Amino acid sequence: MLAIVRVLIDLAPIGVFALMLPVASRTGAAAVGALGYYVAATAVAQLLVILLLYPIAAVGGRVPLLRFAKAIFPAQAVALSSSSSLASLPTLIDSSEGKLGLPPSVTSTVLPLAVSTFKVSTPVIWLVAAIFLARLYGVQLAPTQLVVVALTGCLTSFSIPGVPHGWLLVITPLLATMGIPAEAIGLLIAVDTIPDMFGTTLNVTGDMVAAALVSRQPAIEPSVSLQAAAR
Repeated sequence: MLAIVRVLIDLAPIGVFALMLPVASRTGAAAVGALGYYVAATAVAQLLVILLLYPIAAVGGRVPLLRFAKAIFPAQAVALSSSSSLASLPTLIDSSEGKLGLPPSVTSTVLPLAVSTFKVSTPVIWLVAAIFLARLYGVQLAPTQLVVVALTGCLTSFSIPGVPHGWLLVITPLLATMGIPAEAIGLLIAVDTIPDMFGTTLNVTGDMVAAALVSRQPAIEPSVSLQAAAR
């Protein structure tokens, strides 16, 4: 399997070139500007969602805003530089316990689970990608279709494979049903490095917010649970 993956990675640039050739021949240098606009729009959208998560942690997790910002920054730095939520997990646990004072019983359970399944960035990047490709290929998307894209992104985010560009594999059939050519995904693969960096940073921020929210929930005593089960 590793040998097959290496061969596919080696051939991927040729495939991306073949997919981009028809668009480049039709639009010329405008394609470069359009892809640059997509990268910028994706980064800005995910930064805005990151900023929205801070007050959620402050209100729902009862963590001072500045304290949360200082605690999440090391994990964000690891996520931005590595594009890997898993690589940021040790830093997440250390900051959550050392700087936020979250109990180990929460961090040891919630954070590994969140890193594996909780991907806040999925609906954000799906919406931006759908809008961008629709405009690039002249496809009109109705507001209901955009809602479908966002909801599908939320529901499938838990099962997206943890591989580079994994979300592109999942969104392709959905966009194809809306009239967007499947080969359009190849354009996004070519420039997905920067959006993936910001998406990983957003996911890591959401992971710590989730841990802060769970830690503030009232614990259920074992005796109460046994009495409820007996009833």
